[in-house]
Amino acid sequence: MRFSHRAGLLARLAGLAFLGVPAAAHAQDGGAEHRGAAALGLALRRLETTKRVLMIGAHPDDENNAVLAALALGEGADVAYLSLTRGEGGQNVIGPELQEGLGIIRTEELLAARRLDGARQFFARAYDYGFSKSADEAFRHWPRDSLLADVVEVIRRYRPDVILSVWSGTPRDGHGQHQATGMVARDAYEAAADPARFPAQIAAGLSPHRATRLVQSVWRGAPAGAVMIETGTYDPLFGRSHYQIAMAGRSRHRSQDQGSAEPAGAQRTAIVPLAGDTSMRGSLFRGVDTTLAGVASGAAAGPALAAAVVEYESEIAAAVSAFNPVRPDGVAPKLASALRALRRADSIAASGAGEGLRFRIGAELRETGRALQLATGLELLASSDEARVVPGETFTLTLRLWNGGRVARRLTRLEPDLPAGWLAEARDSLPGVVAPGAIASRRFSVRVPDPAAAAEPWYLRLPRDGDLYRWPADPSVRTLPFEPDAVRAVARLEIEQVPLELEEDAAYIDVDRVLGERRLPVLLVPAVSVAVEPRVAVVPIGAAGGTAGRRSARELTVVLTGESAAPIEGTVRLEAPAGWRVEPASVQARLEGRGSRVVLPFTVEPPAGLPAGRSEVRALFVDARGARYDREFDVIEYPHTRPRLLFQPATAVFPAFAVAVAPDLRVGYVEGAGDAGPEALAQLGILVDKLDAATLLNGDLGRYAAILVGIRAYEVRPELEEANSRLLEYVSGGGTLIVQYNRQGWAAGGFTPLPVTMAQSAGRVTDEDSPVRLLAPEHPLLSAPNRIGASDFQGWVQERGLYFLDTWDDRYTPVLELTDPGEMGQRGSLVAASWGRGRYVYVALSLFRQLPRGVPGAYRLLANLVSWGR
Repeated sequence: MRFSHRAGLLARLAGLAFLGVPAAAHAQDGGAEHRGAAALGLALRRLETTKRVLMIGAHPDDENNAVLAALALGEGADVAYLSLTRGEGGQNVIGPELQEGLGIIRTEELLAARRLDGARQFFARAYDYGFSKSADEAFRHWPRDSLLADVVEVIRRYRPDVILSVWSGTPRDGHGQHQATGMVARDAYEAAADPARFPAQIAAGLSPHRATRLVQSVWRGAPAGAVMIETGTYDPLFGRSHYQIAMAGRSRHRSQDQGSAEPAGAQRTAIVPLAGDTSMRGSLFRGVDTTLAGVASGAAAGPALAAAVVEYESEIAAAVSAFNPVRPDGVAPKLASALRALRRADSIAASGAGEGLRFRIGAELRETGRALQLATGLELLASSDEARVVPGETFTLTLRLWNGGRVARRLTRLEPDLPAGWLAEARDSLPGVVAPGAIASRRFSVRVPDPAAAAEPWYLRLPRDGDLYRWPADPSVRTLPFEPDAVRAVARLEIEQVPLELEEDAAYIDVDRVLGERRLPVLLVPAVSVAVEPRVAVVPIGAAGGTAGRRSARELTVVLTGESAAPIEGTVRLEAPAGWRVEPASVQARLEGRGSRVVLPFTVEPPAGLPAGRSEVRALFVDARGARYDREFDVIEYPHTRPRLLFQPATAVFPAFAVAVAPDLRVGYVEGAGDAGPEALAQLGILVDKLDAATLLNGDLGRYAAILVGIRAYEVRPELEEANSRLLEYVSGGGTLIVQYNRQGWAAGGFTPLPVTMAQSAGRVTDEDSPVRLLAPEHPLLSAPNRIGASDFQGWVQERGLYFLDTWDDRYTPVLELTDPGEMGQRGSLVAASWGRGRYVYVALSLFRQLPRGVPGAYRLLANLVSWGR
């Protein structure tokens, strides 16, 4: 028998979207890490109430984790966090990923936190372009009405009773994106209820929705009229307080240095009203119908519907009373009866009940089914023999239904749930009955169609519209973190004569000899990944134009990586602009199978007289069938996140500009939190050594003309505290030490040869096009070997710099003055001092963002920094 019925899943998701039910995939639901009796207790707690809360913030880590946990875990409310961005504009202290790669990490970190605090996760389309200082700047990047439409859509889909804004929408929020988010949250509260606003959403099946109130969580203090939410209460269901669970979730924002203590004892958060019914009188839900019967009463349901709802709530109350954590199956008959009554109510409601009531019944159906599964001890497991699958190939999928309960269950379905066009061939028949403690198992051969779209995040498949991602065509996916996994399983059983359907994502089971078992998602990948190294290849040109001969020809390496089980043969070539010379013109290559790798060198030479500017060279692999591959993919994975794919074109950028460096330089580099400094130095023809702890503590530092310290290195390289005295000795002996930006702890740590300070709210200039004033034009950093001028600050991306010094010893020379619009100039971005026989520089310019983009002025300034004194 063949199975290919993802169309059924999409139909169900589309139906939920029409009703306004959030169509969240299983892996994107909260609460996934609470297992067994705790998970069942939480499920029952959720069935006792229909409370719904939507929290709105600008970024990953804006959310008030303690409030989410107290409401979702403690009160059983259905709670969600809407982050307008995925945090692409921040820094990364755990790896090299920035921009879109960092956005994937921070999206996954939000999901990791949600798996603890029990909330759901949504996103708008906003791309985090970096720090801003005003809402006006934010709205220049994010058209206000477009952003408002996104938030209104989430409200209309999720239909919360209470909207909780993290930000006030005033200048006291600080970050301009925070201010804009608070303003849009206020606007969306009213707009979501107005059928005249965003009528395309209404035409698509969503309905206007007015929440009872809009409130804001206050980080400090308790203003008059605030409601206090107790977050430090001990919860016997989890053995911890909600605050402790929340801080464990907070610590999963690892890319942002958010590790938090988990103190026991009283904790509380103040909530203040902003709009709607502001007379809370001690309760966030005052005036809200928080039971299904209350909602039905308010909707004027007919007697048959009302009776079914009352029966449902009566059975739920009985199940809660009967709950025994060591005998959980005792509540299964009550939950089965409750589910039967609720389905009857759903059937009656479909013939004319109000949309709001139908929405609540749909949400309760999902929750009741989950509770019944937990009570019966049923667990659906789906495992693939491959972690990555390739179009046109076949893999084995094994499905297991484990009956952990004490009652035999009749199994009527156990099969894959796959995208349209995928085919599954059963290798064995369906077991009819699963005995207590037994596992029913089926194996399938699954064939992936060719072609088939790779597992690329939906929001990265199309080019952005400015700083907004584009919604996908499938309405069931928009606002979700990622699409549902491609490979899933479905089982159907009868529990007390009530049909119950279970769904589960498939996983590849990897056993690490140190870490133990890891369950990895099954990812659809191309048969070949094509990468180009380096991604930026600087072409120095003479002062009068034209390439400088000795470095005009550049070496490029094309790396092919095979993902197909079968060998693949084909041709590799580089596509260069007209007039460029590429040798060889093409190369035959053969990949021997999955994991095989071929490294191919090419020489690329621009034409004589190449003017200043940017050119691109793209690598292309064409296999024997004519299939074309011209993208590289990376698997972004950390211990606290699920693996995700990030695709990049196999393209090298050739920026041509005038640049010189002192001859015969050898530079030591202390790697920090994910910058590409060593690669940039190599592009200038400089010999670079990455300095490890042993070299810093005991090696010969005097061999280096300069030592360059990466961003936030004093945070992520603990040996630097001990090695700092050796670095200062290196300076006094004649070396040049260049320290890129670090945070306030570094400035207060006494690591500099002469005193400096950094304000708690450290200076930064966020407008990448803002004016730059040269304070010391003849200083070596601005004059030799490259004359730095205004043109060197053109084409910068995201920002000028961050974590500027506030004050410094008079023996330092401030070299630049930077100014954001409407502000006073700041001089702490580049300061330098001669000390002993050497030189010390602090540079807070965002070179780490400019160098990977091939910004000429950043390279010219870098050349001056490492050439000073030579």
